[in-house]
Amino acid sequence: MRTFLYSYDQLLKMRQLLLAIVFICFTAPPAEALALKQTCINYLKKYKSYFKEEALVQICGQALVQESCRSDAGEPIFHMDYNSKKISPKKILVLSLIHGDEKQAGELARFWLERLSKLEARNSWRIIPIANPDGVNKNTRTNAKGVDLNRNFPTLDWSKDSIKYWEKFAQKSPRRFPGAGPASEPETKCYLKHFEDYRPDFVVSIHTPLNVLDFDGPKLKTKPRFEYLPWKSLGTFPGSLGKYLWVEKGTPVLTTELKNSLPKLSVSFEQLQDLIGTLVKTDLK
Repeated sequence: MRTFLYSYDQLLKMRQLLLAIVFICFTAPPAEALALKQTCINYLKKYKSYFKEEALVQICGQALVQESCRSDAGEPIFHMDYNSKKISPKKILVLSLIHGDEKQAGELARFWLERLSKLEARNSWRIIPIANPDGVNKNTRTNAKGVDLNRNFPTLDWSKDSIKYWEKFAQKSPRRFPGAGPASEPETKCYLKHFEDYRPDFVVSIHTPLNVLDFDGPKLKTKPRFEYLPWKSLGTFPGSLGKYLWVEKGTPVLTTELKNSLPKLSVSFEQLQDLIGTLVKTDLK
């Protein structure tokens, strides 16, 4: 019978190696988290940063995905949470790039993410920066199935009026096809899951290029002044976010329609985020 004897130094090295293996197993991010982080970086790096020191690695390290929040092509619809430490903060949910060809929306979402990573916010924020990843990848307004996701929300009048409205007022434009049924798309189902899970007090939807702030909510005695974009009501439509959330659910929605030409400096974006933070603190029910 052979006996194997190890020296003290050998045993010490073996112990150190075993401890290192245990440490890696229990502290290393799982492969899924690393893949999600890289996916997030790959998407957000397409959009301009207004910060000298980019914070993408930090931001994307916080990316999360709700169960079943995948696009039609299987891309993750990730989000980031910034929870305020203030007493009784309001909750703001941001949807960006629900129309994949509206690049400027991605730049505003990235700016807000970077800014939130550097300050103590008075409200809690959940931001979905790439709400329509298939549309972003194909540079289309619609998702991979050719559905306008902002006409696919399950409003009460969807079955009765949505297709009729598309045929009559949108002249059957492929860019505005509402889908085969209410909430027929996986992306829409993902948004609905966020509404149910996060229960936001206020929702922001970032678009271009109509150059307005469109508020679906209670009548404001005085609208906060914002020089970069004027306030203008665009109305709600069958299957639209504003109709679904405000008209039917009572959650205010601010649609931010940016200009095609964005400001060179970030001041307007800061002011808009602060304006929203002030607005949500008022009684909006």
